[in-house]
Formats: sequence, structure tokens, C-alpha cells
Amino acid sequence: MPGTRQDGEVPGSTSSITLASLNLHAGLTSRGEPFDVAGACRRVKADILALQEVWRPDGHQDGVTQVAAELGATVRHRGLAIRTSRARLGVGADSGPGSWGLAVLSLLPITGYQEISLGRAPGDRITRAAQVLTVTTPGGTPLRVVNTHLTHRLTSPAQLAALAWQLAASRQPTVIAGDLNMPRLATRAALGYHSVLSGRTFPADLPLIQLDHLLVRGRVAASGGEVLDPVGSDHLPIRAQLSVG
Repeated sequence: MPGTRQDGEVPGSTSSITLASLNLHAGLTSRGEPFDVAGACRRVKADILALQEVWRPDGHQDGVTQVAAELGATVRHRGLAIRTSRARLGVGADSGPGSWGLAVLSLLPITGYQEISLGRAPGDRITRAAQVLTVTTPGGTPLRVVNTHLTHRLTSPAQLAALAWQLAASRQPTVIAGDLNMPRLATRAALGYHSVLSGRTFPADLPLIQLDHLLVRGRVAASGGEVLDPVGSDHLPIRAQLSVG
């Protein structure tokens, strides 16, 4: 954000869209210090931004809602852990109450929204889920965008396979975005999907492994897939240009 729509584009144009993903680590750096979440979202610059580990303090506006209002973007939130604290989640020492979960910012029209439960993996304290949005691209073609944060336990590929299976009933062009908590090779568990970028994303200070992915299926062409510079989180943002046929 801000988005990449260019002046003079009209419905029916063949321009691509930019889609990005970022794990916000509840708004804290790897050292547990707060960073500017709204500023981080602006720096990523995307038409659609999938976010994980979004922290929403009770009684206060969160940075994601703030930047959505500033940019005129639509935001959809999904809490995965509510009535909790960052200290209880093991992220920093803040004991103030709030919720932790997923969010998507979109500068494109959203024509459909649903959520898919992925259950709780053995050894995980959090029940995982996916947000499923249908957006209209500048050319008028619908694109399904799926935002998820899978378990950090070893069963993340099983969750990804289950998600892909639940999405298989529709033949819409689809992109799965998020912190999938698995290396790139393991994303093959999502049958029919392929990864559109390669690069280490975690930890941000000294990246050793790619945990964050963009996977596409159907009539979606991708270009310019890249891992971006640090924005404050312990994960690096990822971004790609997508065109829907």
C-alpha cells in the first residue's frame, strides 16, 4: 500500500495487479519492540495485502484499520485468538488485552467473502483458519484471494493440503498467500498450485528459510515475484504481479 492502480485505467484493461503478504508479528520486532504497522503496510505497496499475526488492542484502533482508512482500502479481519494478550501468546511482554489473527486490505472491489476453519494441529494453541475473498480485477475478471497462517508445528503441509481440497470445488483463478510455516518444496502439498517466488523470508534480520509464499492455480500469470526489504517485523514481506486470464 498505497496501491498500484494507474491513472486512466478503466474496466476491461489488461493491467496486472500487485498482491503482497506480510506476517506482522503482532506489531513487534524480533526484539519485542513496537514498530510502525501502518507505515509497514504503506511501504509494501500493493493492491491487495494479506496480513498475518495482526494485533488489535481492545479499546484502541489498530494500525491496519488506520492505514485502510487512510488509503480508502477495504479491510477484512479474522481473529484467531481473542481476549488474549501478546505476553500470553509468547510475543513480547505486553499484557494488555486484544485479539490476534488475520486481515486483508484491498484496493479492489470485494464481491465475496468467506472463512474456512482448518482446525487445531496437535501441539498448537491456536485454531487456524483462512480468509477467502473474491475481488474484481481491472479487466473485470474475478480472482479468489486466500489469506492464511498455518500451524508452526510439523503438520502445516497437511493443513495446506486440506485447504487446497476445500477450495477445489470452485474453478476460479486462485492465489493462496501467507505465512505457511513450511519450506518452498513442501508447498507441493497444495495439489494444482505452484509457487510464484523463491527467497528466504525468515528471520528478517538474517533470513535462513522461506516460510512466506504465494501459490497460484488456474488462469493466473505471475511476474516480478520478490522478497522485499525489512519493514519492522521478524518476517520479510513478499510481493508479485498477477494477471488473470
